[in-house]
Amino acid sequence: MLTYTELPLIPTQVIGSHGIPGWVWVVQDAMAEGKMGPADVDEALKDAVRLAILDIEDAGVDIISDGEMQRADFTRNFHHQLRGLEPIEYPRKLGYPGPDQLDAFRCVAPLTVPNGYGTVEEFRYARSLTNKPLISTMQSPVTQAFRIDPGDVYQDKGQVAWALVPFINKELKEVVAAGCQHVQFDEPAYWIVPGGVDEMLEIFNACVEGVNATIGFHLCFGNFRGRPATSHRSFAAFAPYFKDLKADVIHIEFANRAMFEVELWKEYGGDKILCAGVIDVKGRDLEPVEVVADRIRTALRYCAPEKLWVAPDCGFSQTVRWLAVEKMKVMVQAAKLVREEIG
Repeated sequence: MLTYTELPLIPTQVIGSHGIPGWVWVVQDAMAEGKMGPADVDEALKDAVRLAILDIEDAGVDIISDGEMQRADFTRNFHHQLRGLEPIEYPRKLGYPGPDQLDAFRCVAPLTVPNGYGTVEEFRYARSLTNKPLISTMQSPVTQAFRIDPGDVYQDKGQVAWALVPFINKELKEVVAAGCQHVQFDEPAYWIVPGGVDEMLEIFNACVEGVNATIGFHLCFGNFRGRPATSHRSFAAFAPYFKDLKADVIHIEFANRAMFEVELWKEYGGDKILCAGVIDVKGRDLEPVEVVADRIRTALRYCAPEKLWVAPDCGFSQTVRWLAVEKMKVMVQAAKLVREEIG
């Protein structure tokens, strides 16, 4: 259900996370050393939310987030809310993190989320700081299962994902009841489901059943330390299923892939909104406005202007803050330029 009534043509959106301020790293170290109490941590994280919202608003973005600053880590923030897991010690600790360090947790009991995922509290605080359209983002059950060894509790990662569906559906309904009008699933791991895309579709649709809000589906290829999670970065196998997704907005990573496969939208996009990734968050330089504008023009060859939103490829958590801010400004300027061109 699309809940927006007033957005400019080709609106801009952030995906979720913002560039982390340098002092937050100091806070994380102090937390690890036991130098901060719960009140200190809460104050620091809420200060970071205020800063992220200011940065995003100052850049001129239309649909904003809280920067996900109340989440210490994209993966562990959600997994730490689960009961029935134990951490796994990595067999290799030297060198770069890699695919042999995938499973961070193991199931030791049926999974529960007794206190929820915390998105309601996050949204309420962010809502008190801004009147702009505000998204609430949720890591999908498949992406949560991506980092979990089923152990002896579940048969495979697909069963792990299904076990989380009712908890996520409940969480989404609660954040909507708190006033959220736009929820978004972050999904960089859809290919791991044993039942393939058919099962992935069933899982997603079950999660959003009865959720009365604008529903976004962020389809990306991972971004850890500026690296993708998969070497075969194609959504072609998923595209024919877009029509059956109970989503209003589908976000796809394009900038990092030189707009590869954007032409598939013309055939498979249907009546959904394409939120095209036109900022390369994995690139370490700042794209010129004209480069980003041309990416938007390319998307417009295959998508009607009234059905096109633009965003970065992914969140900015792996991007230094100053560069994240400048990239948002470029995106906003490029959207304005193209908007003026098409009248």
